[in-house]
Amino acid sequence: MEVYSEEWAENYERLAKAGIPGREGLLRVCQAAFLSLPADAKILIVGCGTGVELVRLAKALHNASFVAVDPAQPMLDFCAQRLKSEGIMQRVRLHSGLLESLPATTPFDAATAILVSQHIVEDEAAKVFFQNITKRLKPQGYLYSADLHIGIGQNREQMIDLWQKQALMAVIEAPIIENLLTQFDVEFRVRDETTLKTLFHTAGLISTIKPFSSHLYGAWLSRKDSYRNN
Repeated sequence: MEVYSEEWAENYERLAKAGIPGREGLLRVCQAAFLSLPADAKILIVGCGTGVELVRLAKALHNASFVAVDPAQPMLDFCAQRLKSEGIMQRVRLHSGLLESLPATTPFDAATAILVSQHIVEDEAAKVFFQNITKRLKPQGYLYSADLHIGIGQNREQMIDLWQKQALMAVIEAPIIENLLTQFDVEFRVRDETTLKTLFHTAGLISTIKPFSSHLYGAWLSRKDSYRNN
């Protein structure tokens, strides 16, 4: 199955729920992390996909506005349908393309990048990715990011083997699992946690905590350094 195809978009929700143990918790923690934002917060959603976290945040933060970015048009189409059905389209601007193609805007109070940087295989490109997000945040602005990773002290081979077994138990079809496994570190980069934290720090993100972890998936909440000018 071609990644980001229309077929992938149609199956994304099912696969995400089955493939990510505790996905509901990952999204709930994101929502909780942003409850302290100003009532009229402006939030950047990087890699909005089908709009799951976007809808949750819009429902929790009734006066917030959003800019949502995704390079895959089939995913944006699904996202737009969801936003319209939920009646929140008027607070969201969708942008088709990569983050760097988004025109300059006033700085954001917060941003999300959930299951995005894992698609950037080269560390140097991932560093630029996080830097581009940081540049668009206000000083002390939040970033909630989540990705595949190997935690500190975990064995890579054992963790990936266990992921495969639990995915089968979650009734993900064996050919899809095999396809995903062949893409690990080719289309999907399963970084170790130390590397990810170095990328955050290099991008000017500080006060990083890890409020969520479930098997291969982890989430980090960081803030932009107050002394970072861009």
